[in-house]
Amino acid sequence: MKRVILFTVLLLATTVGSTGMARATEVGTSRTFGLGVQLFEPTALIGKLFLDRNDALDFGMGFWGYGRCYDNNGNLYACNSGNQYFSVHFDYLYEEPIVETVVRLDWHVGAGGRMAFNSYYNNNGRHDVAIFARVPIGLDLTFRRPHWLETYLEVAPGLWIVPPLAFDIDVGLGVRAYF
Repeated sequence: MKRVILFTVLLLATTVGSTGMARATEVGTSRTFGLGVQLFEPTALIGKLFLDRNDALDFGMGFWGYGRCYDNNGNLYACNSGNQYFSVHFDYLYEEPIVETVVRLDWHVGAGGRMAFNSYYNNNGRHDVAIFARVPIGLDLTFRRPHWLETYLEVAPGLWIVPPLAFDIDVGLGVRAYF
């Protein structure tokens, strides 16, 4: 009789305890719109809108970056000094889960672009706008508690189309709150 009672208690404890872990987060399901901040290139205010569980639109307004410069021969190089400029980016993202337990870890890949204005290119004022085609690849981490928070790491290799062609990589580390 003791074994039956012990087995019943263990079965009930396992069943009740496992129901709370069925869903790791509400991000991307019942909470589809998020706003946050991103550090590095570009440092930006960012947003994300889930179209469904696997498709999302990512957008942002950047206000700081490393900048690109030209030498006396007209060759492009990274200045490696912080420049203040304004940029906007917009990407389509496809996401798939890797792990979904107490936390959910997704990977994403996408396509989009970024446009930088004013002093991004230092070339005696000849370039006021720069256009960057990019392919963001990243990891998104969401939590069971708080269920409205997402952190991410993203690397976006791409090509500066205007003014001259040049390869570059955007790197961002950010956090979003979902509503």
